[in-house]
Amino acid sequence: MKIRTQLKLLSMMLFAVMINPAFADDSAESKQQQRSEHLQDMTPEQQARAKERYEKFKSLPPEQQQKIRERHERFKQLPPEEQQRLRERRQKFKNMPEEQRQQMREKWRNITPEQQQKIRDKRKNMSP
Repeated sequence: MKIRTQLKLLSMMLFAVMINPAFADDSAESKQQQRSEHLQDMTPEQQARAKERYEKFKSLPPEQQQKIRERHERFKQLPPEEQQRLRERRQKFKNMPEEQRQQMREKWRNITPEQQQKIRDKRKNMSP
């Protein structure tokens, strides 16, 4: 799956968590209130995009939804500095010309899982 698609799906999943009380911890009524307030703070355009992403997320097979939820949970477990680093890398990628992004995706698809892991490990150990 393309990185852009995965990021959009993650956004949809986040929206699902924000609006669906089934995802909320029973003892966390304040979290639900915060989610509601967050939605109210969104512009109509942001709300529309969030709704689109949520609907797309809900149309995915349950296995894919679960993978997105698991990635989101792993992301939430990262230290704030690592979360910020990942956000910055995502933004840097988004700012690249589409042709360059396509080349990077193609290179990534053509290397072995072991090589991919080495790259991940190297990036993780790099200074911010």
